[in-house]
Amino acid sequence: MPTGAGPVPATHWASFEHDAASVPRARRVVRSVLDGAGLDADSTAEIEIVLSEIVGNSVRHARPLGDGGIHVQCLVTRDGGAHVEIAVTDGGAPGRAVRPRAVDEAATSGRGLCIVAGLADEWGVVENVDDLSRTVWASFGGPTRLHPH
Repeated sequence: MPTGAGPVPATHWASFEHDAASVPRARRVVRSVLDGAGLDADSTAEIEIVLSEIVGNSVRHARPLGDGGIHVQCLVTRDGGAHVEIAVTDGGAPGRAVRPRAVDEAATSGRGLCIVAGLADEWGVVENVDDLSRTVWASFGGPTRLHPH
């Protein structure tokens, strides 16, 4: 990620349908935010991979929000260097925890959160008991101050 002065920090929030076609759509939107903020290609690629995993898990394993979709947020700030946080909010999945799982090496799925944990500096889950929504977030470029650990 670039350091020092550069393009203006950016934030973007978008709503997407609760289906698999939203994975590439969300990736395109976030890529445009990251490109506009001046992130390098390698950092952008890693963030896109993590976003794809989180959005994919959301549409496969969770319910949609009350509006029928999912919400994606991308925040880029500069504080001595670039910091990026992405967050995906869905309708949650009662009784289903969000955590990496051990998978057999022959398995063709189930590694998404391990990929997230390997590429992001931090990631986590925020459960909103008021509206039963769930937000999975990941940060890049250092620890975040936006979410509890």
